[in-house]
Amino acid sequence: MNERIKDYIGHGEEILWSGRSENFEAMDKTHKNYYLRRGIIIAVIALALIALYIPTAISTGAGIKVGVILVLLAVGVYAVISPVLDVKKLRKTEYVLTNEKLIIVSPSDVRSVALSSIPTAKLAKDEDGHTSLLCGPDADKLAACKRRVATLTGALLDQDSSMCDRFVLYAVNDVAGLKKAASGYLTIA
Repeated sequence: MNERIKDYIGHGEEILWSGRSENFEAMDKTHKNYYLRRGIIIAVIALALIALYIPTAISTGAGIKVGVILVLLAVGVYAVISPVLDVKKLRKTEYVLTNEKLIIVSPSDVRSVALSSIPTAKLAKDEDGHTSLLCGPDADKLAACKRRVATLTGALLDQDSSMCDRFVLYAVNDVAGLKKAASGYLTIA
């Protein structure tokens, strides 16, 4: 169990279940087309910005600054490789269910949502057979190719009601154990 979790467990709170994502391929059927489309769009935008910058810099007499081009390229490259970085992060992420909340412990942070603020929870499979826990109405509508990112971003709460709109545990490795542990604490459809 991750030592960082101790700071997020309240007095009288007990851990009912913990797990991780199961093994998955970065470019599986569910994500391959999405990542390719995303990469092409980002590359086109970065090149378009550079193509606009060069004539504008020349026509205004400001001169072409190599640093500006390098920053645009760096932002474009980072945006293209960020799905690979997300996969690495997800593989090191732990999921925890307590009697009070769901917690995601990633290498960089800990995110949680109170069970009492989760209006709906269901399990959903993607094309590759990975089962994710989708909490909240926005998670239920989320495209399967966006579940990884949603897991890493943590809970989105409705500002008016403080109810959970979206919280996702991607590719849960122990679905039966999660369902059993959640019984009586969180209704999972």
